[in-house]
Amino acid sequence: MVALAIALTQCKKDEHTNTETTTLKKPTTTSTVEANRTGAQFMCADCQESGSKITGSTAFDLAWTFSPILKFDRAAPDYPTSVEDIWASTDQNSIVCNGTLVMVNRTAPRSKSFPTYYEVQQHPNSPNKVFIDFWWTYKTQSTCFANLGGHDYDWEHVVVQVNTQTNRIVTVTYFQHSGWYTKDYRNIAAGTRPPVFVGKKAHGSYHFGNSVSFPGYDCTYYGDYRNPNGSADEVLTWNNSLYEISCNSAQFSFNGNFGGIGKGPLYRYRAYWSFSSCSGTAGITGSDGCSQSDFPEGTQIGSIN
Repeated sequence: MVALAIALTQCKKDEHTNTETTTLKKPTTTSTVEANRTGAQFMCADCQESGSKITGSTAFDLAWTFSPILKFDRAAPDYPTSVEDIWASTDQNSIVCNGTLVMVNRTAPRSKSFPTYYEVQQHPNSPNKVFIDFWWTYKTQSTCFANLGGHDYDWEHVVVQVNTQTNRIVTVTYFQHSGWYTKDYRNIAAGTRPPVFVGKKAHGSYHFGNSVSFPGYDCTYYGDYRNPNGSADEVLTWNNSLYEISCNSAQFSFNGNFGGIGKGPLYRYRAYWSFSSCSGTAGITGSDGCSQSDFPEGTQIGSIN
């Protein structure tokens, strides 16, 4: 009887322990309206993380150490904002997996206190090389002339390649319009933060400013006005919020289109080690990234040592 009592007691203990250690996953839904109504988590199931992704404190330390200085035009009409603000400014009925977001609140963000989003990846064949992808999101993009160039939603980014063995930046790749170019940082002093001059209207990223402006010129590839008034128009991104991009975030898991500009960061090709150093050779009236690149077109970024 004593043995039976002990066995029954142990059985109850095991049952209680199992109950305590079982965690219930929060239900998910593919509709934000449904998420708001039920408390479920909005999530698109086909969001996939990079197999080369570095996460946690290691990723944060790299992002913090090598995050850039943003230099805005002194008359910038808007600044980046948070993905939560983008969501709140969007028609909730349009936030469904495989849908197209519809902007309803176009009030321009005017605060320089905005987050920088990042993703860190390791070169699959050269583990000392990492690629830090810094992203910013905007509610709208202004027209450059008449009705040209404007649209709702905007994602912009730069990619910083770092040699973790030397703890130095190797290259910085600047993206703008439909192209990009890469600058050589191998002979720049360690600890130097990459400068990113932000286009006044289209928000593209450049390594240099531009104070030339006349009607229509800012529609050309390098014509977007970039004329900061010194430190007053600088944002030290490491002093603002740095957030890791993840499929666990409802906004980053969204697999549909941001208005007419296409997909969010996690649904774009991101194997930067295989990217050409530049894209665009059509001249300033077309895509013209390669004219500012320090490396010939076709040079793989990940091959630069």
